[in-house]
Order: sequence, then C-alpha cells, then structure tokens
Amino acid sequence: MKINNNEIKMIIFDLDGTLLDSLKIWKDVDINFFAKRNLEMPSDYGQKIAHMGLEKASQYTKERFNLPESPEDILKEWEDAVYFEYANNVVLKDYAKEFLEICKANKLICSIATASQESCYVPCLKRNLIYDYFDNIINVLNYPEGKNSPQIYLDIAQKNAIAPNQILVIEDIVTALNSAKKGGFNVCAIYDETSSEEDAKRMICDVYIRSFKDLVKYMD
Repeated sequence: MKINNNEIKMIIFDLDGTLLDSLKIWKDVDINFFAKRNLEMPSDYGQKIAHMGLEKASQYTKERFNLPESPEDILKEWEDAVYFEYANNVVLKDYAKEFLEICKANKLICSIATASQESCYVPCLKRNLIYDYFDNIINVLNYPEGKNSPQIYLDIAQKNAIAPNQILVIEDIVTALNSAKKGGFNVCAIYDETSSEEDAKRMICDVYIRSFKDLVKYMD
C-alpha cells in the first residue's frame, strides 16, 4: 500500500464513526439526555466530547451545563443507554471487514486508537468478527490531551517500531486528523453522515474516502 509515495506498513484506525457505524447511537443518547432535562443540545456538543472518553465527557457536561447530577451519575446514565446497543446492534461501516481482510493478506499491521470504553467495543468487535484482526488497541483515556495531541499515534508507532511516514491514520474528526498530520503521519478521512466537518476533513487529509472500498486501489 502506498500513500504520498510512502510504503505503508501499518494502519491506525479510529473506532466510532470510522470502523463502527455508531455515531447515530451516541447522537440519540445525547439528544435524549438533554431532552430529559428540558435542554437543547448545542450544535458543537458532539464534536467537543467526541474524543474525550466518557469520564472526561461527563465532567465536562456537568460543568458546562451546571447540572446537579454528579459526573458518576451522568456516566452511569450514558453507559446504561449505550452498552446494550454496542453488544447487540452497532454494525461496521461499509466494507470495513473486507478491507481488514485485505490488510491482513498484505501483512499490514492494524491497530486501534479509540476513546470508547473497553466494555463497549470488545463485545461489538467480537460480535462483528473483527476483534482478532488488530495487533494493538490503545485507549485515549490514558492520554490527558486525548486526540488533541499526536502522542497516542506516536506511542503506537514506537511500540511497533514503525516510522510515522509509513503509517496511515484513519479518522472521522478534524481534531484527530490535524493531530496525526502534525505527528508526521499519512492521514485518511472517512465520510460519516452525522458529521458537519466533511469540507474541513477534505482539506486536511491525504486521502478522503466514502467507504473502505475506496482504499483498495492504494494496495499494490
């Protein structure tokens, strides 16, 4: 696989909105959360919390909206709402599994960098039969700056002894794409119907795809 004349040895995938067609579920959870409190969800809310992880997002939500509930209570409400969906209903983005099979056939290392909780993504990946495709799954919860910094990608690169210019990072959020680009990685933006950032994503990325089928042409 070649991007920008670089031989790609590894791909780092985001999960929600990238491999998993899950953002509609999160949006519904957020809308219902605010509706229960007779509040309107701000247009920037989803993007603000997208890569925080649930614990940081619950603290942010309490502080921003001055809610009486504790962050722990907010977190529990979200968890109850999403766990069942991940375990039973969340599906893959179009052609995701087929693309992973092609990656393995071409001996590309596949890793995940995600803000999702392990209790959400593990049953979902196993149910969709792709859990064993990944060499590493790294959680943003271990990084104070989340995906506002390239550090999570750099650590994955170092862990696998592969230079950033030989790695493709696939993300669906402008913040994450910018960070990976600053870290010296090749970046691919994937379309998501819930996103309002498609034009900005196109301007940042090296490759823009509507589905994983679009990446096959970059394979040798």
